[in-house]
Formats: sequence, C-alpha cells, structure tokens
Amino acid sequence: MDFTEAFLRVEQERDYIIDLLRKIICVDTTIPPGENYGELVDILEAELKRFGFETRRVAVPEEKYRLIPEPLSGERINLVGVLKNGRPRSTFYAHMDVVPVDDHWSEDPFVGTVKDGKLYGRGAVDMKGAIACFMGAVKVIHEMGLEPHSQMECCFCTDEEVGVYPGSLHLAKKGYFSNHLVWGELGTIEPAVLTGIAGAARANITAIGKSCHSGMNWMGVNAIEELIPVMQALMGLKSEVEKKESRLQALPLPGAPSERMTPMFNLNVIHGGVKENVVAGECRLTVNRRYLPDERYEEVISEIDTAVRRGLKNSRLLDLKMDFHNIFSPVEIDTETDASKKMRSAATAVWGYHDFLFGGISASTDMGMVLEELQPEKPQIACCGLVRVGNNLAHAADEHVLVEDLISVTKQLVHYYAF
Repeated sequence: MDFTEAFLRVEQERDYIIDLLRKIICVDTTIPPGENYGELVDILEAELKRFGFETRRVAVPEEKYRLIPEPLSGERINLVGVLKNGRPRSTFYAHMDVVPVDDHWSEDPFVGTVKDGKLYGRGAVDMKGAIACFMGAVKVIHEMGLEPHSQMECCFCTDEEVGVYPGSLHLAKKGYFSNHLVWGELGTIEPAVLTGIAGAARANITAIGKSCHSGMNWMGVNAIEELIPVMQALMGLKSEVEKKESRLQALPLPGAPSERMTPMFNLNVIHGGVKENVVAGECRLTVNRRYLPDERYEEVISEIDTAVRRGLKNSRLLDLKMDFHNIFSPVEIDTETDASKKMRSAATAVWGYHDFLFGGISASTDMGMVLEELQPEKPQIACCGLVRVGNNLAHAADEHVLVEDLISVTKQLVHYYAF
C-alpha cells in the first residue's frame, strides 16, 4: 500500500484527534501539585485497549517522588502500553503534566477551544498534543490493518516539568523503555533536527536575617536587602556563564545569542517578607542553570557556590543555606542512527523536506535520565513534535497548536511506524 492512502485516512480522523486532545487538555495536570494523573490515564488507557494494546499502570513510590522539591499531591500514575507483534521494540514517550498558567489568556487554558484553525490549551504543544497525534496514528494503523515495523510501545509519564525523579526515570529503572525511542516533545514542524538538549540544575538559596518592627529597623537584619550582594555576585556569574559556547551547533532560533549552544543562567523565583511594616527575616531565591552537554553538573554547582560565598563577604546576613538539585541531565543525540534517518524520511513524505538543519537547544527534558538508565546500550532516538521554531508557545500564555500541524505530525508517525 502507498502511504498516500494512509495519509488520506489521517485526514478523515481529524475530528478524533481534535476531540481527544480537547479531552486530555480538560484534565488539569498542572504541576505543582500534579494531581489528576489517574483521570488522564483512564482516558488514554481506554483508547489504547480499543486498538489492541496491552496496558499497565505503574505508580511511582512516594519515597521516590518526595525527592522532588515541590509541593506535590496525588498519586503519580504512569501508563505503559504494548502492541505485541514479536518485532524489535520501540518506545513512544510523552509526559502528561503541564506547567502552571501565567499571564492573561484570551481562551480558557483547560477547555481546548478551537478557533481560526488553532487549538488553545495548556499542554497543546508541550506535550499533550503529541499524545493525541500518537493515538491518531495508532487508530489509523489499527483500523487499516497496517503492520508496524517495530513492536509499538508507549510510556505516558508523570512529573517531567519538575524533574529530579519523574515517572520516566522510574519506568526506565523498571525496564519499560527500549533503546529505540520515539520522542514526541522537541521535534519541530520545520526541517530541523535536534542534536543536543541542555541539562538543568536548580539552586535553592535561603537568606536568614532577623525580623523586627520596620520603624526600628536597626534592631533587625533585612534578609531581602542583605541578599542583594549575593544576587549581584550571581549576576556577575551569569554574564560569565552565558559567554560559554558548546562544541555543538545550535538551532537558528530567532534572537539566539550564538550559532552554538550556550548555557542559560536565571534568577527565576524570589520570596521574602511577610508584611510591609515587618523587616524581612527570611528571603528565598531559586536559580535555574541550563548546562551544556560539554559541562559537568559538579562544576556548575561549584561555580554557583563560589559566587554566593563571594557575595556573602559584603552582606550582613546571619546565615545562608543552599541546596542543589540536578533537575535534568543534558543529552547529545546521534542523528546518523536508522531511527533518526527514518523520521527524516517521514518528514520528507509529509512536508516534502529534503534539506535539514541540525542543532541543539537550551531547553531541558527528562530524556537524559532515561538514557543514563539504558547504558551501556546505544540508543536510537527519533524526534517528532509540534514545536514551531519561530513561534514556540510552550509554557506561554495562549499556548496553542495549529490543527493542520496535528494532522501533519500524525501522518509523520504513521509513516514512521508502518512505511
């Protein structure tokens, strides 16, 4: 059978793909706290069983997910599906959690409104949209009686957006991931092929002062004000860090600082004080550091520690506490594997691409953790996804995906698995 017939069938499943994506967007899996995973698994498990998959629910033990430094609640239920056919395994991976809603939205982020050819919702791009595309491809393959080249498996996982011990890491430790990975997160609609992803480190800094009446501030130590010299030292480190360049090329994103991958350094969260007439006795700062495949986590946290100690020399803080977390490990992707080449062939079939751009980005994911668990096996990674390089709305207000992109990526997956 020619793949054009299957592509026509994908077009006929437009309503199914849209309706499924709307259903799973309506299940609020914002993390923190990361509740409602079980409700989302109910929907996805029923669909997988319709199409012949054997399924298993795998819960992350509480003592493991409590390693994550976030206020989590609810069970961490992951879903594994297997369509047995005796061929070598392949694992489609997607995470089910989404980041919190920030800024003003023109549409309700948990409804899945379709307007002017766009489907709005938190997770439409990152990454519930990829789940809908995979399920659409599975439906077409099943109902057309197509024979996949591999044993199709899937892992729908918890807690990717906070890292440290996400569901994917637990599933990898339990052997649910094969070394043939079909990754639905950071693939692009454009002819761009991912070669590297940054790691992510988190530093939590707690500045301890002494509270008192703000009308007699000499009796206390203002933790907010006395954290300023530390923040100035960290901003000095930021300017040094962001001058670094990787040996890996970067994807040509608009406004990117270099043609090569670069690390990122951000002072992202700060909390201090309880009331304006009370001198703040405590102030908490969170630093997010994206580090390159060329860098080591131990060196990254050593740099931060050194900068903080330098800033403390100009501060009157009574104490300062720090803890560090390796949220994600960096990833370098071999684009010469059969899997990567096959996904490019699928992109050519869908969009007509023949020339591809290769490069890395400073976003981070939990895939590095999976790859570490697969060692010493050499992984094959095929990337697909709904990112548009020039208009990436993942984590942004009014996150949306073009309906046509949903259809195109579904076609790409059908081609990848069955042609």
